[in-house]
Amino acid sequence: MAFLSIFPNTDGFTVVTSKKHLPSYAFDNNDKDLTNLLLATKKVAKLLDSYFDDVGRCGMFFEGFGVDHLHSKLFPMHGTANMHEWKPIESDIPEVFFGKYPGYLSSHNGKKADDKSLEELAKMIREKSIIQ
Repeated sequence: MAFLSIFPNTDGFTVVTSKKHLPSYAFDNNDKDLTNLLLATKKVAKLLDSYFDDVGRCGMFFEGFGVDHLHSKLFPMHGTANMHEWKPIESDIPEVFFGKYPGYLSSHNGKKADDKSLEELAKMIREKSIIQ
């Protein structure tokens, strides 16, 4: 099931969810339920792409904090229509690093990380990983 957000930050901001109650953290759900939601989200995204003349792509988030029920959020990316080949579109938002979740997600880049710090963090994550 899909519906337009009553608190949109762009035209067509859509929530896709299931009728069945599922935990809000997407990655705590079983593969079948998550796959079903993702496939439904894809159908709705393509519907939004075809409806808006200026939309060629939709962005998607699994956030899970507004409502304790599994859902995806679709954001029509206005201004991306007629992209016959891929090209980068970069944000002009200042470089911001979030040390703590501020209540929203953002996909813009922060300041370039130090290679050594990234290597160390990746190593620590791999060492602690229960998935090998």
